[in-house]
Amino acid sequence: MLKVKKIISGPLEVNCYIVYDDQTLKSAIIDPGEDGAKIIKEVKAAGFSPEMLINTHGHYDHMLSDNEIKKEFAVPLAVYKDEAEMVANPNINASALFSAAQSAKADILFLDGQEVKLSFTVFKVIHTPGHTAGGMSLLFDGFVITGDTLFAGTIGRTDFPGSSYEDMTRSLEKLKKLPPSTVVYPGHGSQTTIANELRHNPYLKND
Repeated sequence: MLKVKKIISGPLEVNCYIVYDDQTLKSAIIDPGEDGAKIIKEVKAAGFSPEMLINTHGHYDHMLSDNEIKKEFAVPLAVYKDEAEMVANPNINASALFSAAQSAKADILFLDGQEVKLSFTVFKVIHTPGHTAGGMSLLFDGFVITGDTLFAGTIGRTDFPGSSYEDMTRSLEKLKKLPPSTVVYPGHGSQTTIANELRHNPYLKND
């Protein structure tokens, strides 16, 4: 059975998610954030066997420990095709401004609508730009990991370089079409559901 473990990482409290099979413990690490040592410790303690590292988008608070995780577990880094330059450039991912400058090389570039097969699960890539041009959400069976696109009660900021409120609006329309029971795991804060956001989130609320 597929399960999700949340680990809060770094000063900006990024939600790192470990999606794993509870029988085999095969897993994927999503948005490790800034505290690589914490992520590594918890992954090892749980006995998880990572197959892939994924960034929902390239801002430094989500990717600063990418290289540490890649080296420790010998896993490829996957990002959306339009986000490769961001994770590779400390000036674009803002690590040069707010933290230690960090550059990561993406090994796998995802495409919109792509179905990604791991040994223990399959998920769909949904391109959800707005917060960044190459932001994406990951749709699994029954839940979606939205990065900094959709939060409980609000949405990601669109006032950064490369952000776009118009793109964000279109991305939210995609997410609104998911089954209402879909659990939402956002990049920061608490989990929610599509149904809850349609009722209460002013950016998604159906009038």
